[in-house]
Amino acid sequence: MNTNARINVLLVDDKPENLLALEGILKSLPVKLYSATSGNEALALVLEHDFALVLLDVQMPEMDGLETAELMRGIEKTKNIPIIFLTAIHKDQKHIFKGFELGAVDYLFKPLTDTEILKNKVGTFIDLYKQKNLLEKQAYEIEQKMTELSTVLLELQAKERLLEKQATELRNANQDLKDFAYIISHDLKAPLRAVGSLASWISTDYADKFDKDGKEQMNMLIGRVKRMHDLIDGVLQYSRVGLIRQEVVEVDLNQVFAEAIDMLAPPKSIKIKVEKKLPLTWCERTRITQVFQNLLSNAIKYMDKPKGEIKIGCVEEDGYWKLHVADNGPGIDKKYYTKIFQIFQTLNPRDEIESTGVGLTLVKKIVEMYGGRIWIESTVGHGSTFFFTLPKKENVEDKNEKPRPNSAC
Repeated sequence: MNTNARINVLLVDDKPENLLALEGILKSLPVKLYSATSGNEALALVLEHDFALVLLDVQMPEMDGLETAELMRGIEKTKNIPIIFLTAIHKDQKHIFKGFELGAVDYLFKPLTDTEILKNKVGTFIDLYKQKNLLEKQAYEIEQKMTELSTVLLELQAKERLLEKQATELRNANQDLKDFAYIISHDLKAPLRAVGSLASWISTDYADKFDKDGKEQMNMLIGRVKRMHDLIDGVLQYSRVGLIRQEVVEVDLNQVFAEAIDMLAPPKSIKIKVEKKLPLTWCERTRITQVFQNLLSNAIKYMDKPKGEIKIGCVEEDGYWKLHVADNGPGIDKKYYTKIFQIFQTLNPRDEIESTGVGLTLVKKIVEMYGGRIWIESTVGHGSTFFFTLPKKENVEDKNEKPRPNSAC
């Protein structure tokens, strides 16, 4: 609102010379003056314009000031306009009381010997009018803000209900996954173990009854059972990542790496070397062990050189540990860089190299769960390097102490 805008003031007097005198007194104020020489003319003007104040002469022919004020008070638009009565009747208290009954805010007596009194009174009402308009504007803005806040609140409540619904659906889905994992673990693996045991028993006890083709078929059957068992284990491991959270602890990756090598027992033709001491990091020990086991297992399984080399290294980069597992194996064509991280995808026929196609998918899911990423760089015929990152620090839930800074590579 522009507080310097000129405010409308109405002057009502049946004598033009009195109007000119009033205009001369008030012309220095920030007001726009309107003049009326009768009550009817005054009523027409107040209906047409918005006025902050009316200076109204009491004694006028046809319709005096009191009658004009009474009519103004009966009109919705004009009933609250402040009125200052101007009168030459000094001793008629009856007129004065009547004026105040009609809502007059002040009485001034003619002749106006002290013009400053009039200017001060009109100036005061102008200031009050501006403050009133400013308060009304602020009240309107507050009302608008309240309406906007109410709308935002309703939207937030709707989103909260949606989130509650989604949380319930997620809990149900997680429970379904747990139930599914239980079914796979118990209802599928149990008969599968029975088939495997039966096939091994038949293969051993009736070995002399089988010819060469029969023995190959039995070995293929046993191999298929083992592959199915490994596939079920791989699917279970994949489904549990992120669903079943373990305790986040400080892990020495050097120990994890050594344990993974012991479990895999690589052949003597493959040399595994740590290029630089690995760091300490905060993670779930079992999960990070799975990462190393799968990457090392792939490097060992697909090695095609008589003297294999696998190198493990680490560097610090932008708040992350950037680790790598490099080998001098067959390498992978660039067009398969995305495919190898997709579940059940293998580059070799399963009859040539046993693989579930879950390992790298599991590694990717674990690394991304910790906020890292994994990628490959490879040259066909010369080997592959798998890179993955882990945050240097991890916010640990349900742990009073903050993690210590991880050791440098």
